[in-house]
This record gives sequence, structure tokens and C-alpha cells, in this order.
Amino acid sequence: MRIKILIAVLLLGAGLVLLPLENWVRAERTRLKYGGARVSIQLREAIGQNLAIALLAGMRGIVADFMWINGHDYWEKKEWLRQYRNIEVVAALQPQAVMFWDLGQWHMAWNIGYGVLSDPKNRTKAEGLKREHEWHEKAREFLERGIENIPNRYDLYFTMGWLYYEKLSKDCDQPPCHEAFCKAAEYFGKAASFPDAPQFVTRFYPRALEKCGQTRAAYEEWKRLWFLDHSKVAQSWNIIEREIRELENQLQIPNDERLFPPPLP
Repeated sequence: MRIKILIAVLLLGAGLVLLPLENWVRAERTRLKYGGARVSIQLREAIGQNLAIALLAGMRGIVADFMWINGHDYWEKKEWLRQYRNIEVVAALQPQAVMFWDLGQWHMAWNIGYGVLSDPKNRTKAEGLKREHEWHEKAREFLERGIENIPNRYDLYFTMGWLYYEKLSKDCDQPPCHEAFCKAAEYFGKAASFPDAPQFVTRFYPRALEKCGQTRAAYEEWKRLWFLDHSKVAQSWNIIEREIRELENQLQIPNDERLFPPPLP
């Protein structure tokens, strides 16, 4: 009985000693969103035993960089699924790095997408287009997770808008694909709402609104940009003026209501 009591006390003591450490590890994983990068069997198989040991040693950045470089080799060999696997692992290891999410979706939607589209193994053009669209969707889903991990910066919202604007708008069956452009406008608008968003980001918002079919809303947004303080905002004012003039003609705004009325005859 004494031995059992002694063992119970030792176990309890060990648990109390390890509890602060366990809580610290849990908090650290939460802070770094490290929960998605635990060295599970699947992750160990993906990165290999040696890199798993390095990961356990705390060298997440080094492992992620190595996997990223290794993924470029797969691209050159046209081993796209292996490259995709590496991109996913890198994002899991470094979920707070905008660069990996941004470049990862670029590889999927632009590089791999073009690769499968032009793959001579395609039996028909339709098969190539289908495979390209599948990679566009992978890029979209990938970016959604990126935004979930980094919601407080403009970068990935703009990247998602660009994906809809340039790629997903071309995947639809009924041009001009207003729905994709409306989604682009939604994400461009979110990106433009950040105070540190570059001025070129703010110009993509009204352009997408116009392609979405919301011409009047686009016109009002261009006017809003024009009325910003020219002495304090670094903006391409000639571009904004040109867009306003074109929309005033398109919307047939009365001359006395235009910002830029035509010259008198």
C-alpha cells in the first residue's frame, strides 16, 4: 500500500511540475498557429524523417525554406502534385508568412495552371481547360486559408481579388462573368479599406465594380478617390481623371453635374 501511495504522489508531483510547461507549449502553439504544423505521421511522411527531427528541434523556418526550394525542383520536373504538397507543408509550418501564401497560390493558379493547360498529354482542349480550372480552385481554397490565418493585412485580400479578376473570371461559361468580377470587387474593397494599402490597390476596386456591372458605384468610388487631398495622398491623379471622364460619358451625366464637363463649343 505504501508503494502504491508513493507512486501516486510521484505521478501527481510530476504532473504538477509538467503542467506549466504543457500550458506554455499550448499557448505557444496558439500564438504561432503551430497547431497546423504538429509533427503528425502525415507531416513526417511529407517532409521526411531528417526534416521532422529538425522541426522538433525548433527549426521551422529552415525546414520551410528547404521545402520551398525543393518544391521549385519539382516544378522544373513538371511534378506538380509534389510541388503542391510542398506548398501545403510550407504554409502549415509558416502560417503567418504572407509570402508563402501569396507565392503558393501564384504557383497553383498561374504556373501549374498553365502547365496543365498546355500539357501535351491532354487528349482535348477541354481537358486542359478543366485541369487548369481545378488548379484555379485549389489556389482559391488555399488563399481562403491564408486569409483565415492573416486577416489583419491587406495583402491576401488583394491577391484573392486578383485571382478572381484575372483567372476565375475566365473560367465561367457565360461571359462577361459578372459573378467573378463581383467577388473580385468584394476582395479589392476589403484590401483597399486598410490604411496602409498602396494606392494602386484602391484603383482596382472601382475597376472591378464596373466589370461587375455596378457602373454607377464605380463612378462614385472614382469620385471619392478624386476628392482625397491631392497634397497628402500619392496617387495617379491622371488615371483617376481619365476614368471619371469615361464614366461620365458612359453614364451620360449632365454637363452641369460632371466633375470634368466638356469644353464649351
